[in-house]
Amino acid sequence: MRFKVVLVVIFLVSCTSEKKKSNKKSTGESSVVVSKHSNGNIRSEVSVKDGKQHGLAKSYDRNGKLILELPYVNGQRDGMSKKYFEGGKRLYQTTEYKNDKLNGKQVKYRQDGNVMSEARYENNFPCIGLKEYLLDNTLKKKYPTIVITPIDQLEDRGTYTLVVSMSDKVRSVKFYSGKLSPEGCLTDKLYSMLMDQSEKKGMLTYQLAPGSFAMEELNIIAEIETILGNTYVTQRTYNLAIDN
Repeated sequence: MRFKVVLVVIFLVSCTSEKKKSNKKSTGESSVVVSKHSNGNIRSEVSVKDGKQHGLAKSYDRNGKLILELPYVNGQRDGMSKKYFEGGKRLYQTTEYKNDKLNGKQVKYRQDGNVMSEARYENNFPCIGLKEYLLDNTLKKKYPTIVITPIDQLEDRGTYTLVVSMSDKVRSVKFYSGKLSPEGCLTDKLYSMLMDQSEKKGMLTYQLAPGSFAMEELNIIAEIETILGNTYVTQRTYNLAIDN
């Protein structure tokens, strides 16, 4: 999801550089850079002030239908963006930004207008509390849980490994150890586990010399991609106590 948003921003900025298909409409101290499709229809309108994007940037399909509204303040995304289904009549997604980062709620809709999912972000990182709705508009309740399997090889190799997996099959997953932010979101301070991508398993390995021991309360976190393309965050505490 985060990559997709970056691609959108790149698209908007790149449109302003198409000099052959662009023109400026003066609006006092500001200007609007307009880019057009090859058929002559407007492709994008980007408000610029003092050399920075400032105001509501808009993108259109080849038929002139609005597909994206993205607010900027002094060159940074700030406010509520709106993405539309093809044809521009119904909302597909709304996303809140602050200081050029995802901060707040992201809501996705089905073509009938019903809410498909509600997710929360902090500083571009996903948070716990994802809500996904089934076709009958009931809240999805069943998600995979974290499974931790210890492998004791202390006697032979002096190692003790925790293999971390999910209780059900998932499209993709990343595992971390550490603490979520106070608001329950991923942070850049988490430790990323070594992954076996083919098996979708994470591993934490401890090496203990003879006569030594280790005791620790671990917080294991999983970042999962759901079938609807959202990010589900879950965690589990594990009490580690080993001696060699």
